[in-house]
Amino acid sequence: MKPSPHTKKPAKEPTLEGRRRVLALALSSALLAAGCATPRMTPLDANAYWSGRMAIQVLKDPPESLSAGFELQGSAQAGEMVLLSPIGTTLARLEWTPQGARLAQGQQQVDSPSLQRLGARLTGTELPIAALFEWLAGRQADAPGWQVDLSAHAQGRISAERREPSPGALLRIALDR
Repeated sequence: MKPSPHTKKPAKEPTLEGRRRVLALALSSALLAAGCATPRMTPLDANAYWSGRMAIQVLKDPPESLSAGFELQGSAQAGEMVLLSPIGTTLARLEWTPQGARLAQGQQQVDSPSLQRLGARLTGTELPIAALFEWLAGRQADAPGWQVDLSAHAQGRISAERREPSPGALLRIALDR
């Protein structure tokens, strides 16, 4: 009698070579996933740590935009900021001390005595760094040419607009709560 085409054949035991291939594939996948993962910033002081999303639009012709997740800690004098893609990989890391600043993007690193210059290189415009830390804390602070709206700070929203000097810029921040 001929076996029916619908009859299942007994499963073969995987060979040693087959098991090695599966193990190698699983190990390769795990290493690839670990290589893409971005270590999260460890907050040193909860009162000087913020995370969320930011969008910056420079009002040129044509406009330039940057939108990213971020983690920020420290102060205008010393700190660290990481910009993250929507899937959580690091786009850039900016670190600064009173002695200078460093911007790392992929394998490239740029050092500068000026945080302001590296911030502009990263975002496309100069941001009011000292005022920004005050705004994140929910406090009004003057920044020449900038107008900030903190009316939605309790809901984790900050918006600011620079009208002068040209080109203008819009900054929107949505903090994680």
